[in-house]
Amino acid sequence: MTPIEFYSQNSCKLESEKKGLDKKLQYFRIIRLAIFLITFVFCYFFFGNLLSFSLTVILSIVLFLIVISKYTNLKLSHEIVCQKIKLIENEKKSLAGDFTEFHAGETYIDPKHPFSNDLDIFKSNGVFAFLNRTTSELGEKQLKDRLLFGSDDPKVVSEIISKIAQHMEWTFQFRSVGSLNSREKGKNQLLTTFNWGIITSKKWFSLLKVLVPLLSFSSLLLFNLDLISAGLFSFVIILCLVPASLELKNTNALMNQISELEDRSKILNEQVKSIQLYFGSNEKDINWINSILGFNSSQMLIQINELQKLINRLNTRSNMLLGMVFNVFLAWDIQLRIAFFAWKNKNLNEIIQWEKGVADLEGYISAATVRFNYPETIFASFDSSKEVMMKGLIHPLLANKKNVSNNFELLNDQQYMILTGPNMAGKSTYLRAVGCAIIFANAGFPVFAEAFTGSKLKLYTSMRTTDDLNESSSYFFAELNRLRMIMDAVESNENVFVLLDEILKGTNSKDKEEGSYLFMRKMKRLGAKGIIATHDLSLCELENKQAGFYTAHFDSTIENDTLYFDYTLKKGVCQNMNASFLLKKMNLTY
Repeated sequence: MTPIEFYSQNSCKLESEKKGLDKKLQYFRIIRLAIFLITFVFCYFFFGNLLSFSLTVILSIVLFLIVISKYTNLKLSHEIVCQKIKLIENEKKSLAGDFTEFHAGETYIDPKHPFSNDLDIFKSNGVFAFLNRTTSELGEKQLKDRLLFGSDDPKVVSEIISKIAQHMEWTFQFRSVGSLNSREKGKNQLLTTFNWGIITSKKWFSLLKVLVPLLSFSSLLLFNLDLISAGLFSFVIILCLVPASLELKNTNALMNQISELEDRSKILNEQVKSIQLYFGSNEKDINWINSILGFNSSQMLIQINELQKLINRLNTRSNMLLGMVFNVFLAWDIQLRIAFFAWKNKNLNEIIQWEKGVADLEGYISAATVRFNYPETIFASFDSSKEVMMKGLIHPLLANKKNVSNNFELLNDQQYMILTGPNMAGKSTYLRAVGCAIIFANAGFPVFAEAFTGSKLKLYTSMRTTDDLNESSSYFFAELNRLRMIMDAVESNENVFVLLDEILKGTNSKDKEEGSYLFMRKMKRLGAKGIIATHDLSLCELENKQAGFYTAHFDSTIENDTLYFDYTLKKGVCQNMNASFLLKKMNLTY
């Protein structure tokens, strides 16, 4: 089954499921209204009988809460199904080359980074958007770090991605739940950043949680048996409200912030629940997913469920009438404060690992989705060899379009390819394709090639240097700083791979020719590898003067006053240029 067939098939199933949930939700709306009307009628008839009236109210509240709970669960299921449908539509768009629905990470743009700006990682509809399927800010940041800095063990990451790619239906359940936690709506509060200091308890709470219910229920019983007066009963009821009143400010402060905790805990609860439902029946699979997360998902789910129950109990007191009744008869606020404090003390140290593990999983799912969408991709094979070989290489952003694949290799003692060719022939795209292959390989992500072998390389680029008005630096000085950064990395004995596109453009042609020549000689002598794209054909003389350099080119042809490109890499130096032709074609020459 092709990816598009998989998405279309699941889209039809989900639309049918959505219709069924729509009907159930409508039924529960009717039931909810019916309970309200029936309660009103019974309360009218029992108004003079305190015991019957009280029992009717309590029973109605319990029944209403049960219905609301069922309705809330159904509504969540409905939202998740709607999110799945949306995510599947987004994947269909991505297969057509539209990645605008995925966050591009523009906030991570850094012109001084070794390669990200030159390779268009974080531009709109760029490489990060192509890859990103995370749903939390932490997940996105960890995906960004893995892409920019690589993985400690790319092989292990590749194995994880390959296995997750076999469980795509589950990934949509996981992602759809996370998508409810929309960054755009500002609902991305992490458990680790919640103000846990607001959850406190006091020694006398333990006594009151027993004393208040005992006192209130005893007085209610004695009053109905006519053993105490109405005045004394009223006094006891007011007395039972005093503890909650004294702590009302602190409890309300917790109540006001609990929505931050509620949103995130609900997401974690549903995400880990999806793991348990899908993998939990197989001990081997659940142990495998737990090893990825770095914690026991079963135990974590128990604790998050406890937190959710506490939050739900706290939310019931938002109704003033319910809050008063519960505090009188159950010391509700006091009991909740004790329970929240106990949960905090038990789990606060575990929360960081929970969030990190889930965020890591989001990154693996992102790469696994790319692997599923493009099954022709491969994983890099690293060895200790000094050689580098990429076969059938394409740029990821061109995978959905008509494209031409090319090879790249540094064999034996080769260290540098000197790349020439006319404008628009494909040099810059080729450089970026090689760069993307290296960073995907280092991360353990799928590489858009037929094969990738060699050692793990540290990538540096100089392709899009700009001047800086804030630092009063000229274009040429900015480029020198960039080249200095690259040279520092090479001189520190890192296994550097460099992509250079027309360096030293900020000076005259003679300086450019001599400077480029000397710079490349030093880079080669220090053991760096890479590609330099240039229009300066004199630089190609390095192939004959220095071992370790070889030339390759892209070409164009002009037939019947029309310019053609085949975007195919060829050996040797390009002899055809098209600038004059293009100037004439656009009527820019006299």
